[in-house]
Amino acid sequence: MRREELLSTLGSLGYPLVSPAKKKVTGNQILEILGELAVSKDSRLVEGFPVVLAICARRGLKLEIRNFLAKQAPRGRKRRNMEKLLLVASTLLREEKLEGPHGLDEITESVGHNYVDMLSAEVVRLAGGVVVSMERLRNALSRYVAPHDEGEKEKARQRRSFLRELHLTTLFSPKQKELISKKLKGEPLTKTEQEYYSRVVKKKLEALADGEVGKIARTLTGR
Repeated sequence: MRREELLSTLGSLGYPLVSPAKKKVTGNQILEILGELAVSKDSRLVEGFPVVLAICARRGLKLEIRNFLAKQAPRGRKRRNMEKLLLVASTLLREEKLEGPHGLDEITESVGHNYVDMLSAEVVRLAGGVVVSMERLRNALSRYVAPHDEGEKEKARQRRSFLRELHLTTLFSPKQKELISKKLKGEPLTKTEQEYYSRVVKKKLEALADGEVGKIARTLTGR
């Protein structure tokens, strides 16, 4: 698929990187698009992968993703990258309380064991050398698909803030939370605070960031 056609079709789905000509898009075309995005060298295009899945779910478009993957070379670049991006997209859609295409969760459960450490990383490393930021993937999904009503966006922001504070309160003491807040804001710590942060708080954060610990948490909380 030529780049111009790819951009035009993405725009028709509601992810306009250029001004598109309106046209009807089929499920097979969408799967071809997802395959092209998965192997694109343009990270801005790759960031649209979760967006396309969310838009298809919203429009009720059926995607035969499993069949499409089965046609790709088992260790080929397109299949590996699609599996990674499907796994990431499934996670981000759940975070945003958005529906994914029918069967997406079953597919990601079947391939998730191949990429156990990926979701705890800040970037997604794709075959072919492309590296995509998890934050940019999340922002693209929020920008194009999440509710546009300001009231709903504020409610979603408040919900995320509340959950963050709840989780931090569960894991850290008030003093430890204060030090975490200071570090995030780039505020200076006193010598005593820095020593305590390095000796206690940082070690807790490192444990939380460990891929194996994250895998155990996701496994047990999903039961």
